[in-house]
Amino acid sequence: MLRAASAALVAVLMLPVLPGWSGAQSIIPKVSMTIEPDLKEVDASAGAADAVYNCSIYVEGLPLVRYRVNLTADCEGWEAVCVPNVFQVTGSGNNTFTTTVKVPSGAPGGDTKQLTVNGTVLTSGLPLATCTIFAILTTKQSYGLKLSSEVSALTVKAGMTVTWPFAVKNTGNGRDSFSVSVVNLQSYTSAGWTSSGLKFNRSILSIDAGDAAYAQINITPPNNSKDQTITFQISAYSRGAHYNNMTVENQLDLALTVESVPGGGGGGKTTPTPKPTPGPGPVALAAAAVLAAILGLQRRK
Repeated sequence: MLRAASAALVAVLMLPVLPGWSGAQSIIPKVSMTIEPDLKEVDASAGAADAVYNCSIYVEGLPLVRYRVNLTADCEGWEAVCVPNVFQVTGSGNNTFTTTVKVPSGAPGGDTKQLTVNGTVLTSGLPLATCTIFAILTTKQSYGLKLSSEVSALTVKAGMTVTWPFAVKNTGNGRDSFSVSVVNLQSYTSAGWTSSGLKFNRSILSIDAGDAAYAQINITPPNNSKDQTITFQISAYSRGAHYNNMTVENQLDLALTVESVPGGGGGGKTTPTPKPTPGPGPVALAAAAVLAAILGLQRRK
């Protein structure tokens, strides 16, 4: 009787591999995987950070058959590991695991990478089925800038043009663009300044993280400007931060001394050097010499 039961069990195990039997379950197990979240953002601006995903794998196989499940992960060059990365399933079963991506310190902000998790089901050393799932990992971008200039004071005559150079440094962790402008511009235009009197050579600068870009503003006071010193200020703001509903900006001051010019300014041109007054010519000098000689002879007599 025991021998008959063993024979029946062998027959049951062999049924799935018998061709032509429509009621048999496939020898290839069904495999499905899940991952949460499918989009994750990590802040690595202060140092290395981990991005952890919760995963699961379900194997639907043959009764009493033992399967080995191998798990691997890849994130475009960043270290990614599954824990556990190997486990056993007999017949059918569901198992959970985590996938962790190591985000290196100094990773550029706003970077996007694809996480790929692979599950392979084997039995007796033979791979039978695979399944792959994907998720997206982004690094959070920080925003910052610093305005600076080696020039803090300038002097210019009314109607003349002076150039103020400055630098914008991107202190965030990703590439960003910055807009520069004159603070309270209307206060200058209402005092007689024109838009051409305050002109940047670049009003938008795109800068990589940690780098600086250089720009300048040409300043031309009106011709009728009086002697005065103006606290001149420009401002720059992060366009990336603005797009994300944040305000990140910085200002820079300049003490601009304007000297009035009698009769009006130079209209943006250099004041011409006055020509010297003409002196006596060679003929006049010769006539003077002859006259002096005659006078000398008369005195001797």
